[in-house]
Amino acid sequence: MSTPLYDALMEYVKKETVPFHMPGHKQGRVLPKEYIENLAKIDLTEVPGLDNLHNPDGPILEAEKLAAKAFGSKQAFFLVNGSTAGIYAAMYAVLNPTDKVLVMRNSHKSVYNGVVLTQSIPVYLLPEIDYENGIAMGIDVEKLEEVLQKERDVKAVVVTYPNYYGFCSDIEKIVDIVHKYGKILIVDEAHGAHFPFSNNLPKSSIKAGADIVVQSLHKTLTSFTQTSILHLNSDRVDVDRLKYSLSLFQSTSPSYILMSSIDMAREYMEKEGKKRLEEVIQLALYVRKEIDKMEGIRCLGEDIVGRYGIVDFDVTKLTISVKNLGIEGPEAEDFLRRECNIQVEMSDVYNILAMVTVGDDEKRVKMLLEGLKKLSKNRKRVKFGDRILFPSLPEMELTPSEAVRKKKVRVPFEKAEGAISADFVTPYPPGVPLICPGERIEKDMVKYIEVLYNKGIKVLGIQDNLLSVCEI
Repeated sequence: MSTPLYDALMEYVKKETVPFHMPGHKQGRVLPKEYIENLAKIDLTEVPGLDNLHNPDGPILEAEKLAAKAFGSKQAFFLVNGSTAGIYAAMYAVLNPTDKVLVMRNSHKSVYNGVVLTQSIPVYLLPEIDYENGIAMGIDVEKLEEVLQKERDVKAVVVTYPNYYGFCSDIEKIVDIVHKYGKILIVDEAHGAHFPFSNNLPKSSIKAGADIVVQSLHKTLTSFTQTSILHLNSDRVDVDRLKYSLSLFQSTSPSYILMSSIDMAREYMEKEGKKRLEEVIQLALYVRKEIDKMEGIRCLGEDIVGRYGIVDFDVTKLTISVKNLGIEGPEAEDFLRRECNIQVEMSDVYNILAMVTVGDDEKRVKMLLEGLKKLSKNRKRVKFGDRILFPSLPEMELTPSEAVRKKKVRVPFEKAEGAISADFVTPYPPGVPLICPGERIEKDMVKYIEVLYNKGIKVLGIQDNLLSVCEI
């Protein structure tokens, strides 16, 4: 008998790898012993007294009310199918087929899938690009207003705040502009669930006044993977339609383990988590200073604020540039894993990303610093090559919902120039599509994705060098 998945998990655990990646509980370090010991016993179903997620009137409803109060929203809805389900439900609740929706082009794939599900028509808002560090950053609020002035029939706006790297657009101005034009604002705040619990972190979009906010508690707080909360924060949304949408995209057999972990995470943050978070923020600030002392390595932060549409950043997200070492992100990530037993959250061409959460402590943070020092000393400093230019936004020939319903053929990617994509082409992480279904594939996009391939970045949507395109 063989259990390949379980075996792989246990192999990772037995190596005692130091995780600077999600989930934020960091292998259960902050979870109560009693809770961990009883996980199998509380894997229950909708028996009397345990309520029903799809029509809560007992302990689940009470837990959701406590969450709304803790996070500062009007209503909170537990999500056991991840923030993805929350994004789907939010978009399905406010959009009808052929409605226009304004979407940040560097949104997570779930937003684009939401466009497909609702059969809406996307209007894309390009983010500001930091070419030096190779990151799609924030929104130019003036450009946002220009688009809303031009596209008067847009029904809703979907933005990501913060981005994967923790950098934040001006959410207060975004809220004001979107509401000025009478639109509904949906915020993918998957990476900002900890914001409401500290004044030393960026302001949560809940407090800023966004209509619907979706947060992944497992990323930066202490719940289990796949757990999130959808916050309803205004009267502009039909709550009955939202509840129906939630039932449409959530399992009819929701896990009580997952739901209870949301409840436990909320209680932890209210009781001792706030104090712990402040300690972690100070640790992160210390790490940032130490990293900036190392030759060839630097931590992005204050130098970004005021540029690229960014007004604030999350200090606990350590975006560490390694390009001045003459190496690329995947090589640095691999070095830390092999030589130092440290696993970071992700890597891109120029950077690695390490997440510090309430599950971390001074000992493990110092291990990260030692690993980075070793990385710095073991690399020859050479000038990095020419900066990588992001490709231009592809032309949308079909709506995403039209494209995914077309007959498909698979072609070698390098010969796909001029074809209309039938699939998402997405570097992962962070899960932001470069090409969406219905968009024409141009030469600069082919070249850019070939560069990513050559630098060790995994690109979903291309398998065995083949890409699905629409048969026209």
